[in-house]
Amino acid sequence: MAVAIILPKLDEAMRTGRIVRWLKNDGDRVEKGEAIVIIETEKVTFEVEAEQSGTLSKIMAQAGDEVSVGTTIAYILNPGEQAPEVSAPPTGNRETQAEAPPVTKGDKAIKASPLAKKIAEENNIDLSLLTGTGPEGRITKEDILQAVEERKTAPAPPTPPAPAREKPELAEEELVPLSSMRKVIAKRMTESFEAPHFYVTVEVDTQELRKTREQLIPLVESKTGIRLTITDLIIKMVAKVLEENPLVNSSFAGEAVKLFKRVDIGLVTSVEGGLLAPVIRQANKKSLTEIAQARAELVQKTRDHKLSMEEMRGSTFTISNMGMFEVDQFSAIIQPPEAAILAMGRIADRAVVRNGEIVIRPMMTLTLSIDHRVLDAVMGANFLKSLKDYLENPVTMLVG
Repeated sequence: MAVAIILPKLDEAMRTGRIVRWLKNDGDRVEKGEAIVIIETEKVTFEVEAEQSGTLSKIMAQAGDEVSVGTTIAYILNPGEQAPEVSAPPTGNRETQAEAPPVTKGDKAIKASPLAKKIAEENNIDLSLLTGTGPEGRITKEDILQAVEERKTAPAPPTPPAPAREKPELAEEELVPLSSMRKVIAKRMTESFEAPHFYVTVEVDTQELRKTREQLIPLVESKTGIRLTITDLIIKMVAKVLEENPLVNSSFAGEAVKLFKRVDIGLVTSVEGGLLAPVIRQANKKSLTEIAQARAELVQKTRDHKLSMEEMRGSTFTISNMGMFEVDQFSAIIQPPEAAILAMGRIADRAVVRNGEIVIRPMMTLTLSIDHRVLDAVMGANFLKSLKDYLENPVTMLVG
């Protein structure tokens, strides 16, 4: 049976994807699990894999095309099969779509493609002043883009002299358009505030945690070539605490609370123009070495814009670490539909009281942001108490 290759949906915010490049040609043999096309969204570039072995057929969206999620872009056929007769999907950059009703100015009818009109409107280009190069004088996208470039290179009109005794106005504001990623982040953050947030904070003495890490670095590095981080240890401990406090590993579901049986931890990672949160699957079942390997691989793939669909969705709890930016404390915003997110500040030497004496200890502040529809303060406090106990006594976690 013919299998449709459909533009997948990574998350609730995704509406379209752009075809970057086909890795196989129409008529090529493909194997199940083999990457066949590269897709770009506002957040990430990823590869779509073949769901079955067969022949790639009827590619309907080409490189550069913007396609809606859920749209069939090609088929994989078994021997002797034929692709269904369907029309090519509408795309965001082709001008093969039906021509929009002509614009009129005075007695003059102006023919232009929908895309050309959109670009002209965005750049304040008067269509009536252009001569189209398309069929029957139709104005094309290229005509608009050329007009935009010509306007950039045209000499600026002379500036009239300022009135006597009047100082010229200074520009005090500048509008910087949001990038595609920032638009998605803005939308997600608006959705996040549907959850009533509250926050619980604790300070953790990381002296023993640091010692444990130093002891484990050579062991992990000899096995994997990866340098163990404090974050790796915290991921391991958070996963264990989530097992012990299952209500925190949950989601608000209208008239019920959804308890996740899996512990999939998202790790907020900074990329150019925004943030992504790749997911460490089944963190509660992974060894510390496996967590370090997964963390290093996902962070690198995030920064290289090579995350797959499955690597960036479906987390049940998220950790956000801003210690590397010298931030002492902050409150993170919950990632819908999760019920909580943990914010980590930097480790810094501070004066604290131990056994009645003032001593210097490497301290770290942890803040748990909580969805009050799902959890109350006591639940949040119990979670942080358990985590603090493990962080200050790492051996109890390693032998537990």
